[in-house]
Amino acid sequence: MSHTPTRRRVASGITVAAALLSTFASPAEALADGCGVANKGLDCNLSGVTGGRGGGGGGGNGGSGSGGVSGPVAPPDPVGLTDNQGVQTVAGPGGNAPPAAQPPDVWTMMQRVKASAPFPVPTAYTAPKDKTFVRLRTNLWVDGFTVVTTEPISEGGVTVQATATPTTVTWNLGETQITCNDAGSESGRTCGYTYKRSSTGQPGGAWQITATITWKIVWTCTGAVCGGGLDDQTMTSEPTPLVVSEIQTNTHD
Repeated sequence: MSHTPTRRRVASGITVAAALLSTFASPAEALADGCGVANKGLDCNLSGVTGGRGGGGGGGNGGSGSGGVSGPVAPPDPVGLTDNQGVQTVAGPGGNAPPAAQPPDVWTMMQRVKASAPFPVPTAYTAPKDKTFVRLRTNLWVDGFTVVTTEPISEGGVTVQATATPTTVTWNLGETQITCNDAGSESGRTCGYTYKRSSTGQPGGAWQITATITWKIVWTCTGAVCGGGLDDQTMTSEPTPLVVSEIQTNTHD
């Protein structure tokens, strides 16, 4: 039997295989040469070629392709910019928004208003003046029994103001204590007292009298919800000495 046709077929297969190997090698050579003429269909700006071509199956046992040829690597970002899905961001120093401004403390503002109010210190008066007698009505009155209005205080868009109205006068008379619902008067129509004991034996021989005015405070608030209230305000006079004597009677035989 002649073996000439078989040899020709083997030679022809070797020639085809060499041509295929030359075709597969040309893209890599073109990339290595700086994207030459043989690489017209490729993008030379790619950072690399990934996923190598699969090897041709030979004899029913084709090998898998090796990794692609790596292209140029981008240099590190010198200014600290980062690219997150196409959006550039600059890292800030803290990253947190400043806290929101707190609303003003209305209660504290009201305390300031109360402290700034010009409450007068009362002065106590009696008639008779300085000296009176047991079983004799003594008339009582004070000055300073007036309405007090504060100046408004504003802070953070909130304004508060207070109005204080006098309601009572509490008299400490030494022998006892009484309350009058107004300032009283020299005539004694609305406020007065009749002593039952003399002041003999008291320090200085006199009762020490004081008068305390009580104000009811009403406050207004704009720019915020006002709630709660303030305690009443009181102011007390300086002590006033009052001598109370027994009425002397003359008896005849």
